[in-house]
Amino acid sequence: EDGFTDDDDDDDDDDKDTPPADPTVAIVEAMTHKEEGNAAFKGGDYTAAARSYRKGTTLLKPFNKNNTGDEQVKSLLLTLQTNLSMVCCKQDKHKLSRDVAAKALEIDPINVKALYRRAVAYRQLGDAESARSDLKEALKHEPNNKAVRKEMVSMKKEVETSRANEKERLQKAFGAKKGGSSFLYNDKEEEERRKAEEKKRQEVAEAEALKKRKIEWEDECVRRMSHNEEAIAFEDWQKERKKKEEEKDQARKKAKKEEEKQRKAGERAAKAAAKTNTNDVVLDDDDELTEKELAMMRGYKKTKDGRTTSY
Repeated sequence: EDGFTDDDDDDDDDDKDTPPADPTVAIVEAMTHKEEGNAAFKGGDYTAAARSYRKGTTLLKPFNKNNTGDEQVKSLLLTLQTNLSMVCCKQDKHKLSRDVAAKALEIDPINVKALYRRAVAYRQLGDAESARSDLKEALKHEPNNKAVRKEMVSMKKEVETSRANEKERLQKAFGAKKGGSSFLYNDKEEEERRKAEEKKRQEVAEAEALKKRKIEWEDECVRRMSHNEEAIAFEDWQKERKKKEEEKDQARKKAKKEEEKQRKAGERAAKAAAKTNTNDVVLDDDDELTEKELAMMRGYKKTKDGRTTSY
């Protein structure tokens, strides 16, 4: 936050006294506060300067309700508020500086000093469009105002520098800058290099595989010729080799499928056997056992005289 709110100039802690009822007295006291504020500002005491300007403003506001005060009151109020705006800017309280200048413009909408102060605050807040608008308005009324013209030039250079930096950033990103390097271009170049290396490795691997196949083909031709068989062309041998490899692959897949089928059949058989051996009688806690169920649960043993009995 800025340290005090927009209405602090209305309710300064140092201004507990009731403003004088006589506007002439108020003007004299406000002039005194303005001079004190100017002295503090020149001495670098911005806090004291702000306090003095706000005291003077507080004294005069009751005599300019709804902007109905006389010209002397309005003129002094404008000076106090534009000075306070300047002090706030020095204190890096740019929002408050903008708002105080805006209050001055409520008294005089075309006051060049107030327009200038608000433009400076807008610029510091990053609102270049609003700053430019206020400066253009000020130049309409005072085309030769050096401070306004200087601020306009400074802002224009700042905007141009910002645009140039943005352009350079984009150029670096998209590789448009002559003689420069691009992050995106470097990434693309790295990807292309990686793909080229991968392609080269594949080509080398394929060349090695072809060399190996030709050696195998030559061995096959020698074997055939030793058995008085006709040699085979390399292309035909490759076709036969590919066909045999496909047949082996299909045989492997078939064997794996059959193995999986037998495994599942074994699992089903095991589950069926386990189910068959499981006692089908289910006893709930609240159920009574039938005679048949009791008989199924009885045990049997042989007595010493050879008889069989239950227990």
